[in-house]
Amino acid sequence: MDAAERLFAERGIEAVSLRTINTEAGYSVAALHYHFGTRDRLVGALLERAQPRMFAERARMLAELEKDSRPTVENIVAALVMPLAVGMLEDFPGSIAKLRFLVRLSFDRSPYLAHIISESFALFRPLLQRALPGVDGRTLMRRWHFAADLAQQALANALESELGPAHGLKRPQFEQFLADLMAFLSGGLRG
Repeated sequence: MDAAERLFAERGIEAVSLRTINTEAGYSVAALHYHFGTRDRLVGALLERAQPRMFAERARMLAELEKDSRPTVENIVAALVMPLAVGMLEDFPGSIAKLRFLVRLSFDRSPYLAHIISESFALFRPLLQRALPGVDGRTLMRRWHFAADLAQQALANALESELGPAHGLKRPQFEQFLADLMAFLSGGLRG
């Protein structure tokens, strides 16, 4: 699964065959067919592996925001960014690999992720409308998609180049990176 996640992130889902993944992982040609049957089932298994902690953290943060009649843009952005960063301090390489896989699916506008993206906006839309009542719905949706794409890209790529394994991921620098990212996204949502 690690080899599949990495290859899919690097090349895209459609560009990687099960045979290529088996070879890369050092398994027989039939290994993935035996365990998953199809590439679709393998992608589904990778999504199930990558998302539970992210979704749990997002649900917890959204539940807190729902209690607030006028949530701040900063808190809404935190509910976007912080779930993406879950586990990075404990397992930076594994977290980055999962996030890059998700970013690739998002970048390719993959049907595997399409419903998750629309569900995500549906969860955040009422909060954004309460926080930014003067912004029309279409503009709000566009800005949110910009923010979500940038958050994923920043965490999957910029974070590694700035704070990754070669530099050692330290909590203070990581927290500053997240604070800068969230401040930037909050400003963008406000326009």
